[in-house]
Amino acid sequence: MYPVQLNLNQKHVTIIGGGKIAWRKFKKLKDEGCTIDIVSPTFLELFTDSAWPSHIRFIQKRYESNDIEGADLIIIATNDQEVNDQVRSDAQSHQWVNHTGDRSQSDFFNMKTVTYDHVTFHLSSNGQSVQKTQYYAAKLETFLKTLEGDFDA
Repeated sequence: MYPVQLNLNQKHVTIIGGGKIAWRKFKKLKDEGCTIDIVSPTFLELFTDSAWPSHIRFIQKRYESNDIEGADLIIIATNDQEVNDQVRSDAQSHQWVNHTGDRSQSDFFNMKTVTYDHVTFHLSSNGQSVQKTQYYAAKLETFLKTLEGDFDA
């Protein structure tokens, strides 16, 4: 895998799913300057607790193939294997897909981000274990706090 940071300003992201994983992905994307469509027949209450700006759209319905037209990034985050497979099949070669339920069907994985003293660290288990990544991120955060004041430039 080739590690990068993406500038998503003016890009279009479509999230298929309205559950916990979709929420976790959405939280990281909502302030990135991209248009976000979230398509799901149901949504966690967290999605509907706030008034969101106009570049964020909640589309309450079952997935249809035209839902991903124009998307630069597609996040598949449902618990319905048939829907997941259909989204992956419908995606065009120029669209980057993160299939949260099947890493072999993903073009990219998200990384855990730790920021300290204006330096950003990204950790990834390459889609193998969210728990392992969270464990090492917590260890890194603890270690970085011990360095308080070490770097003066």
